[in-house]
Amino acid sequence: MYLFISRICLLVAFVTSTGIASFSQDAKVDSLQKKFNTYRIQTASEKIYVHTDQELYLTGETLWFKLYLVDASLHRPADLSKVAYLEILDKANQPVLQSKVSLQDGFGNGSLFLPASLVAGNYTFRAYTNWMKNLGADFYFQKRITIINPFKKLELEKSAKVLPPDVQFFPEGGNLVSGLKSKVAFRAINPSGNGINFSGVVLNNHGDTITAFQPHKFGMGSFYLTPSAGDSYQAVIQDEKGRLNIFKLPEIREAGYVIQVKDSTDKLIVVSIRSNVSLTPGKGVHLFMHTRNMVSMAGKYYLSPGDTVVTIEKNKLQEGVSHITLFDDDLTPVCERLYFIPVRTRLSVAVQPSQREFGVRRKIGLDITTKNNNNEPEVANLSIAVYRTDSLQQKSENNILSYLLLNSDLSGSIESPEYYTNSDSPEVLQSLDNVMLTHGWRRFQWKDVFAKSTRAPGYFPEYRGHIIRGKLTSPAGLPVSGVTTYLASPSINVQIYGSTSNGQGDVQYEMKDFTGSRKIVLQTNSVRDSTSRIQVLNPFSESPSALILPSFQLSPELEEELTARSIGMQVQDIFFQDKNSPLKSTTIDTTSFYGKADATYNLDDYTRFPVMEEIMREYVPGVMVRKRKDGFHFMTLDVVNKKLFDEDPMVLLDGIPVFDIDDIMEFDPLKIKKLEVLTRRIYHGVVSMPGIVSYTTYTGDLSGFTLPPKSVTLDYEGLQQQREFYSPKYETAKQRDTRLPDQRNLLHWSPTVITGKDGKQHVEFYSSDLTGTFLVVIEGLTKDGVAGSGSGTFQVMAYDN
Repeated sequence: MYLFISRICLLVAFVTSTGIASFSQDAKVDSLQKKFNTYRIQTASEKIYVHTDQELYLTGETLWFKLYLVDASLHRPADLSKVAYLEILDKANQPVLQSKVSLQDGFGNGSLFLPASLVAGNYTFRAYTNWMKNLGADFYFQKRITIINPFKKLELEKSAKVLPPDVQFFPEGGNLVSGLKSKVAFRAINPSGNGINFSGVVLNNHGDTITAFQPHKFGMGSFYLTPSAGDSYQAVIQDEKGRLNIFKLPEIREAGYVIQVKDSTDKLIVVSIRSNVSLTPGKGVHLFMHTRNMVSMAGKYYLSPGDTVVTIEKNKLQEGVSHITLFDDDLTPVCERLYFIPVRTRLSVAVQPSQREFGVRRKIGLDITTKNNNNEPEVANLSIAVYRTDSLQQKSENNILSYLLLNSDLSGSIESPEYYTNSDSPEVLQSLDNVMLTHGWRRFQWKDVFAKSTRAPGYFPEYRGHIIRGKLTSPAGLPVSGVTTYLASPSINVQIYGSTSNGQGDVQYEMKDFTGSRKIVLQTNSVRDSTSRIQVLNPFSESPSALILPSFQLSPELEEELTARSIGMQVQDIFFQDKNSPLKSTTIDTTSFYGKADATYNLDDYTRFPVMEEIMREYVPGVMVRKRKDGFHFMTLDVVNKKLFDEDPMVLLDGIPVFDIDDIMEFDPLKIKKLEVLTRRIYHGVVSMPGIVSYTTYTGDLSGFTLPPKSVTLDYEGLQQQREFYSPKYETAKQRDTRLPDQRNLLHWSPTVITGKDGKQHVEFYSSDLTGTFLVVIEGLTKDGVAGSGSGTFQVMAYDN
């Protein structure tokens, strides 16, 4: 983890003070920076972005995705977590699909088949790592997708009664203070989470109109207010249909601080600090600023006669969301404000089709170019989706750049995030400032920074593979500590995992190459512990999503397009069922955890005996069979120390531990294909084994062996097995003339396209029988954390070219 954290650097900005205020650095500022940096190191976090091939799907189709995992500060590909969790949640926040995906060097990809059991509606698609669960669901990647089920009667959500808009007011810095002029930002959204247009006025408690206001864009805007002591204020807004609603403004504080942040010039930011608090000589305020936990400035300022102005050079600040906090002399935070530095460094992604128009079933070539800000070639890791656009499917308003620099650092959802990163026009900059004023910082709270001790994380990074977590309890439900537990999966590939329960009864198993659906068995040593119970914990987050899902509505005018796409999907499934989404071939280490055995016996090479005891006595000289009052025991030779072990060896059947030797002696030996013996002590994690006797059946699935009643057996989904995106080729006239229909809406999906040192890459695929406009969407990231996206279009026409 510390290698991951060490890449975070500190930047110190040049700061000047103007007017009669003065600036100084003191011990409290040093203490603040040290506490902040300590907290940053101890809580280094990740961000994850997901590029999905489309935003709208039909049941029966496959959703394809590419994962980009980065460190939260520099946005460089992160190698901390090796597993990502993906979920599709319905409107009630219940998961309808879940999957675990392998990550390598910060990247991963996979697919989700959308079954016909899903009802039509809007869903939340979210992704996170185990490490990210420590910070809560607000930090997960999440976005809205739409799924339509053409096999069920479409039941649109009934419109509920007209709900008033949600209107909130946000004084700049946090508070309205008597006698101090403040900017007050506002945000007005409908039940779907989108901004509304309206006109409004602010009234005092005497009914006097103080000011009028209206939104600038997306329901957001601001006005100025100088509150008076003893007064209260309310806003009356009127929407476009003439409906009136009344909202209270925040309460007025008699004493406190306010700040105002604005652009002085194109190169300078001015932070104005005002207060009506009487400060004793020598006491001042502290201004602290950071961008994604990288410190930009920290200093102490003296207010005289109650205000001061701090000027900051923009070029000393990192792009993206900066967090400005004002502390009083006791280092109590009194004001906070977000400020956005427009995007300076982006990956330029250009795509050029080999021609503007293509015929059906023809080769399409895309020339892709990636460049940096200096117009120089840049190597980048890209994902590419090519799909047909129509009234159902439109281009997404999300992209990797806007997510990393904007959405991921702010609370709440951002409407049309791409709008804010595509331009730095005055209108966009004003809209951006409104976002900063109305969407709070969500990465931490200052009380966590100042805490005397950092709470131990409840979830750890899955650095080597998926971690299965469980809890060991007594029959009374109390945690049991200090007991070694075992997890294994019946298989010819023998792997076993051990974990000793801690004081809370927690156990966890770090799995290796654990993919696909498997049966797993968890147990304690039944000879020594016959009462403890093991419960496997849910590996997915149980925190609900706060994403607002709008009511699902579908215009009747789209019925024809929906029917055509549904028929096309079904046709593809019928004619290409054997080729659609084949599993990728993977190379997995099949070596047993104990390596090469000291002796191996293929029982078909010997005379078969009907009793296991005869086999062990006749064929296996390294294992002596003893029968005592309490049953059978194996005595294994310790070749290292040239003596017999004092205890039974680890006995395995298809990789599952068998602790009662009587059970294995009663098993039908004719079901055993192979027997391996290790005559030395083996250490595997927390498990010490005085030799191993490993039986393998012909089927590798225990062949009917009865496990102890206290063992836990269940089907468990490991990491997702990746599938290949299938696209037919039409290289010859014979292939083009085949009568098999080709109704592909998604022409191409490639999750891993790497541009060369010249910043170029060429991609080829074939058009289908569908005509229309096709959209190319490309997302990407460099090794230095520079993100970017690009898009282009081409036409497919119903003629031969």
